[in-house]
Amino acid sequence: MQQKWLVLVAVSLIFFFLNGATFASLGVVLFSMIKDLHWSQTAAGVSFSLLGIACGVASPLPALLLKRIGSRRVVVLGGTCLAAGFWLAFAASGLPLFYLAMIFLGLGYALAGNIPGVYLIATWFPQTSSRVIGFYLMLGAAGNVVGPPLVAAVVAASHSWRFNWFLMGIAAVCITFLCLLFVRDAPGTTASADQQGSVATPGSTVLHPPVLAWRDREALLTRQFLLVAVSMTLTVAGITTNSSVTVMHLVHLGTTPAFAAFILSLVALVATLAKGVAGRLSENIRPSRVLAAGLVLQSIGDVAFSTGGSPMGDYVFACAFGVGWGFSYVAANLVLLEYFGREVGARILSVVWMLSTLAAAGPVAAGMIADHFGTFSPIFVVYAVLLIALALPIFIMRTPVRAAHEVAA
Repeated sequence: MQQKWLVLVAVSLIFFFLNGATFASLGVVLFSMIKDLHWSQTAAGVSFSLLGIACGVASPLPALLLKRIGSRRVVVLGGTCLAAGFWLAFAASGLPLFYLAMIFLGLGYALAGNIPGVYLIATWFPQTSSRVIGFYLMLGAAGNVVGPPLVAAVVAASHSWRFNWFLMGIAAVCITFLCLLFVRDAPGTTASADQQGSVATPGSTVLHPPVLAWRDREALLTRQFLLVAVSMTLTVAGITTNSSVTVMHLVHLGTTPAFAAFILSLVALVATLAKGVAGRLSENIRPSRVLAAGLVLQSIGDVAFSTGGSPMGDYVFACAFGVGWGFSYVAANLVLLEYFGREVGARILSVVWMLSTLAAAGPVAAGMIADHFGTFSPIFVVYAVLLIALALPIFIMRTPVRAAHEVAA
């Protein structure tokens, strides 16, 4: 098997595990931990927020370390942090140690997740990066499908949330070892920024010659980058909040924990399929418009969820939000690659994730609202309004052009 396919398998496997074992299924485990340890909804929300904050704050680390120590060491370091986080969660009996575990898991997610994954794929598959990235994100997102019901089954069968964390720690060690064996940097990825022009990417009709190659700082100052960063922040806020409160929200509305876990898994399944479609769709439609469509669909899903309580409303939420999540997640990555080139676009993705740390306020806000009003519904209405407001400028967004003095420099 060619080396690039081994790299794809390794980064897809660890991304699959990351999604299934952390953000997607944490809400399922918390449901048991809250009852066992008598935590408040706000305290539980803080754990989700710390996971998101640690992931966001640590997001620049992969971009800084990839060129210095290589992608293999970055991913292995991330896997090591994951194992430490899972075993700290296993040992936790109070909030301080559990919060520390969430910080380690967030650090591990940043180091081993989609930032090095997108970078590796963009450099190993330069001619087909859009569809391979979509495929990678789809495979990784399948963890969101498997994670919630698997974790629910493990907790139910063992009658212990601790066993789940211990099992995830073992899995993290095994997957990290596979990444140590297979992950390698692509040949020729040490060229300077001045030599790296933009490449053909989905929806792009004009290619920038090497002389117009973007530099990281220039790209970060564009309006287009800001819009992508805000769209991802809102998307991550919605995903994180929904993952943290779906079980509790639906149980409060009268459903069973098993059905609530199924809905959480269905959202992930729909998002997984949508990510595979989004990569191919973006070859014929500008990624910015796919991103805008994703924001609108997320908004529709949030409205359905806020007024849920019936199976039909829950299914509408799962389908609309899942497709919106998948479209937005893939398209945001592809917009950066289209506008700024494969290597610069992949590197500044780390800054997008750092800015999306603001999304960590979502679960805390949702918990505070639930503690005060007895319902999570208002937070989803707020998300719906913000997503619709952002969709229009994203839809009409155009390719950024470097100023003459920047080119001369």
